[in-house]
Amino acid sequence: MPRRILGPFPALSGLAPLDVNTADDLDILERMDLVNEVLATAGCNCNGHAAGSHRDEYFGGDLSELVSRCTAHDINSRDSDGAALTESVAIKLETLRVEVDGNNEVMAWIYEEA
Repeated sequence: MPRRILGPFPALSGLAPLDVNTADDLDILERMDLVNEVLATAGCNCNGHAAGSHRDEYFGGDLSELVSRCTAHDINSRDSDGAALTESVAIKLETLRVEVDGNNEVMAWIYEEA
């Protein structure tokens, strides 16, 4: 079955920034729930849905990671000369897209980082 890309999702545009280091737990959970609702509206399913063996029916682990990474965080890499670099990046949730298979099971998360 062919894979296709869904998104970006208009409901994720214009969200107020959320710093998971200082935000109330309820605010973090509400942001995760919003993303879950957007995915459900688009008909997205978790891996294993078609076989009846859901891996993570509500994408809890993935959404927790996505929302956490919306807070600026440092990543380490190397430039073309091998010198160490540290950059501060954050996921831009409004750019979220998902690659789904023929069963609408999410195969990959695609997003931009600021």
